Amino acid sequence: MLLAVVLLSTACAADAAPKEPPPTVPGVQSAPPPAWIETRAGDRWLAFFSYCWTSTCIDSRPVEQRIDVPRIRVVRGELVRFHLGFRPTSLTLKVGTRSYRLQPARVASWRAAGAGGVLEVTGRMSGLRASYVARLVVA
Repeated sequence: MLLAVVLLSTACAADAAPKEPPPTVPGVQSAPPPAWIETRAGDRWLAFFSYCWTSTCIDSRPVEQRIDVPRIRVVRGELVRFHLGFRPTSLTLKVGTRSYRLQPARVASWRAAGAGGVLEVTGRMSGLRASYVARLVVA
C-alpha cells in the first residue's frame, strides 16, 4: 500500500507545472495553453513563439529581440521532457539548425544533443498549431 502511494505521488509531482506564474500573451482573444520543460535542474516555462489557436494567429519577434525567452541549461545526454497543455497529433523539436520528430504526446521526451541554441517545440492538432521557445545551453 505504501509503495502505491509513493508511486502515485511521484507521478503527480512529475506532472506539476513550474511554481512561477505561466507566460501570457496580452491583448489576444485566444492563446494555446502554456508549456514547460522538465530538466534535472528543475521545471521552467517555455515562452510562446508563434501559433494559430482557435480565432487568433500570431508570429513572434525573433528570439534575439526578446527578453522573455528563458535560458535553460542541460547536460548532453540528459533526458528532458516537454509538457504541453494539449494532446498534439504531430510534434517537432528544432534546436539550432537540427530538427527532431518527437512522439506526439502531452508529455514528450528528448535526449539533449548537439551544441544547443534556440529550442523551438511545435505541436499541431486539428488545424491548430502552437510553438514555444527557449535558449538551450548544452554542456
